[in-house]
Amino acid sequence: MHRYFKKNFLIILIAPSGGGKSTIGKRILDSNDDVEYSVSFTTRKPRGQEIHGKSYFFVTEDEFKKKADEDDFLEYAFVHGHWYGTSRSQIEKRINDGKHILLDIDVHGAKQIIGSGIDAVTIFILPPTIDILRKRLVNRGTDSEDTINLRLKNAYKEVSEVDNFQYLVINDNLDTAVSTVENIIRVEENRVKRFDKILETFYGGEIE
Repeated sequence: MHRYFKKNFLIILIAPSGGGKSTIGKRILDSNDDVEYSVSFTTRKPRGQEIHGKSYFFVTEDEFKKKADEDDFLEYAFVHGHWYGTSRSQIEKRINDGKHILLDIDVHGAKQIIGSGIDAVTIFILPPTIDILRKRLVNRGTDSEDTINLRLKNAYKEVSEVDNFQYLVINDNLDTAVSTVENIIRVEENRVKRFDKILETFYGGEIE
């Protein structure tokens, strides 16, 4: 049986804080062997049991700056005194090794990546209502009331950007949301542009 070769791609999950993108992403990674998490670069030091190359790539500021100067970052940002970035070369290497790469990120970072021109599927994760988002943020028990209000204010700005992305998944039921994201991935795999050398494979390597 002839095998048709498909090109892998980057999967970006976008959501306001509390929207569920990290939870959905973890479920996707746990149940799909062909999907791998995007490991970011950072200038901060490892914490606890974090492992270089698995949790993050921990680098010096000079190493980070060199990669930035070489235009290797699809996106990067300075957060709480440290640099964080997503490496194009690292993602392209894993894609070429036969893996889809999954990344969960905020709207600003996602728009930077889209602007880079890399082949990416963008999926916006949205709770059904702002009231449900507030309830989820409160139930996490990790933020003060002021922080929750700030996150909700930022959510308003982020949701207004939804038209910049390809797919929308309403995260009302977690199992359903995970299944929908998985279906999107499988549909995207079968777009014509994902296939490599269709005619050569069909004709057994010979085209008349």
